[in-house]
Amino acid sequence: MRIAVAGGGPAGLAFAAFARLADPPDEVTVWERHRVEDTYGFGVILPPAALNTIRRADPRLADALEPHLTGWDEITVHRHGRFFTTGAPHLGAMSRRTLLRLLRQRCAELGVRVHQGAPAPGIAALAAGYDLVVAADGARSTTRDALAGQFGTTTERLAPDYLWLGAERSFDGLAFIVVATPRGPVTAHVYPYEPGRSTFLVEATHRPGTEERARLFAHPLAGARLLENRSRWSRFLQVRNSTWSSGNVVLLGDAAHTAHYSIGSGTRLALDDAHALVTALRSEPSVPAALAAYEAARRPIVEHTQRIGRASAAWFAGLADAGDAPPERFLVDLVTRGGRVSMRDLSADTAGVVPADTVPGGR
Repeated sequence: MRIAVAGGGPAGLAFAAFARLADPPDEVTVWERHRVEDTYGFGVILPPAALNTIRRADPRLADALEPHLTGWDEITVHRHGRFFTTGAPHLGAMSRRTLLRLLRQRCAELGVRVHQGAPAPGIAALAAGYDLVVAADGARSTTRDALAGQFGTTTERLAPDYLWLGAERSFDGLAFIVVATPRGPVTAHVYPYEPGRSTFLVEATHRPGTEERARLFAHPLAGARLLENRSRWSRFLQVRNSTWSSGNVVLLGDAAHTAHYSIGSGTRLALDDAHALVTALRSEPSVPAALAAYEAARRPIVEHTQRIGRASAAWFAGLADAGDAPPERFLVDLVTRGGRVSMRDLSADTAGVVPADTVPGGR
């Protein structure tokens, strides 16, 4: 089978690698409009379930990724001059740049042709020249939008406003930092992804500038700098499609669906999509049957995750209503906000409330 992939992000590259492991291997070509040196972002969350998905599809790729993962088993809330920590289900993260580098390397080993820094040809040419076209070019997919009427694409911007930054400090685990200001709360979602580095995603309705951000987060940063990389204020783009395929064109990852960043599921969903699509192509008798099976398998999981993400986004957007709830109550509300984590999953210890004259561990 000849397969064209528009988009060289985690979804597209993982699918390409998995497809090349078919017997016989598929012929796969990937186009990615950004150059390697233009890679943006900081860390991405890669939970154990995502690594397990990769291991089932490609054990060598999983072995290459695993040493680069930074893991944690706790959540810390910084609020009103105090911090509170609880145990939590294990999660991990890694540098987005490293993830893409290792995926490209694996694709090269497997014989995938990757055209880096080159936009994909038009959808009509791709659909006519290939047995299958995979649109994996992100939430703002131009491949999908060329056929938007056929996919039933809808988009929505979700509050609050956010800015994706990094920090020159490796926090010990997932942290939520809430700072009260006269113009409303400013919140940071923080997690480590490699030695000396953390993702530091800031939310605020008034979009504080560089100097204000440094001042507001001076204590938890403990002298570390905030870093930018194509960082700009925005609102999360919620993407839905009424169908994920049209003819021999199929949507994958963020091109098909997005789930709010506050639940850290985007990369996992993309990798699971890639594995499910390859599995369907191997097991079904035709491309149309495979695309239908892929969507039937993935849509219920994706829509459930999107509902959790919307609930999480709404909780953070209404953070000003949390008032002066004690930190342990606030933490429980935060961790259980979307319904994915229950009270039984928490190991909160109210004796763990510590005065903020000591900065929680980090490197």
